[in-house]
Amino acid sequence: MNRYSTYGSLILTALLVSGCAIGPDYVRPDVPVPETFLHTDANKIAQQNINLQWWKSFNDASLTHYVNEALSANYDLQASQASVDALLGKFDQAKSYLYPQINANGSLDRKGVENASSGGVNLHEGITSTYAGSLSLASYEVDLFGKVRRANEAARATLLSSEYASQTLKLSIASNVAASYMKLSSLQGQIDLANENVTLTKDILKFNELKYKHGVIAETVLLQSLSEVESAKATLSGLESSKISEESTFNILLGRNPSAVNTSPLSSIVVPEIPNALPASILTNRPDIASAEQNLIAANAQIGVARAAYFPSIKLTGMLGVQSLDLNNFVSNPARIWDIAPSISIPIFSAGRIAGEIKTAEADHNQTLAVYKKSIVNAFNDTDNAIGQTTKAKEQVTYQGARTNAIQKALLQSKLRYNVGTISYSDMLLVQQQWLQASQQFLIAKQNALITTISLYKALGGGWNEEQTPPLPNLLPAGR
Repeated sequence: MNRYSTYGSLILTALLVSGCAIGPDYVRPDVPVPETFLHTDANKIAQQNINLQWWKSFNDASLTHYVNEALSANYDLQASQASVDALLGKFDQAKSYLYPQINANGSLDRKGVENASSGGVNLHEGITSTYAGSLSLASYEVDLFGKVRRANEAARATLLSSEYASQTLKLSIASNVAASYMKLSSLQGQIDLANENVTLTKDILKFNELKYKHGVIAETVLLQSLSEVESAKATLSGLESSKISEESTFNILLGRNPSAVNTSPLSSIVVPEIPNALPASILTNRPDIASAEQNLIAANAQIGVARAAYFPSIKLTGMLGVQSLDLNNFVSNPARIWDIAPSISIPIFSAGRIAGEIKTAEADHNQTLAVYKKSIVNAFNDTDNAIGQTTKAKEQVTYQGARTNAIQKALLQSKLRYNVGTISYSDMLLVQQQWLQASQQFLIAKQNALITTISLYKALGGGWNEEQTPPLPNLLPAGR
């Protein structure tokens, strides 16, 4: 076996002798999972796919447009994606340490000597050139005890955690945009209702002015009706102010300058039926839980990195090259040079530093484990609450709708009776106020039903299907 075969064999052996990674292998912790949610109707549980673009289930083209715009233009999402890309770069760096780093080097060295006879020792008159080329092996750590692999495992888990965190943010942005859209639609409905009330109070004021001129009513009634007009205007102004504020929030979510927001009437927006999910599915569909688990995997791997410091570190450096004083010989028959320099570092005394690093890594793991378990408990309670709130919100829409229809008829009858003088103005005003209150509360109930449905989608992890539960980044050897 010649020198070059020996050199190659040493490198190959170093790659093959890498043993098992030190430290604990990750095992998913056992977390108690309830059999069902408290507020789930067991007769209606249906495990099925939910459209990943869940906002389309509201059957509103404007909402779909705005959500898609936010997902492409929101600055928080752009910053989050940049963080993921940065971690992807760090993951690529961590992977690179699993392999030797080989560099190609070339050089030309020209030297000139003049007047060598005037005292030069062992010098030759004239110009000499030295051509050299080599392949060098940078300091490569032989991963006998898995330190590098554990670091790579931690980097990958950190990357995945960031990717899942970005998906959690996307879900949050989409939910916030949808909820804000529903509020704006509700506010526009309330503004329309307030305008109708202003028109109604003005009509009654004109009618009362005629009655007052003919001495049918006292001035007190006239002033009271005038007060109602101003009160209706103030209510309208307050609602318009609320809409301006909500539009600002909405535009920020979309990452755009102040712009008008066009919403569909609240009555045209469908409240979708969402199939109830089993608790166990929450663990696989929510990206925030997946993110917490990846943090736990990273913390677990860091224990192995810390423990590996107790074991020897073996590194290889080397060089294989050619050299010649003549360019022709450099190609055809150069001098051959090689060098290999293995080294080993064994910890003898660290004054407790390594033990402290292990203790810190284990404490970080325990802390991350508590966070992971808490995220699961939060998810179960969040989902159960969303299921219950959605059910009750839909009930309130039904009740408020029936109430509004009844008081609408009562208002029409009271206006007719007041016009003919069979009831007093205060009696008619009481019915009018009840109508305004009921109509407004119906709009708010519909708004709440839509928003609680959005919250339920969010609690269930958005949408999912069999191929993407939840979506994983595609980590190829060179990255994404």
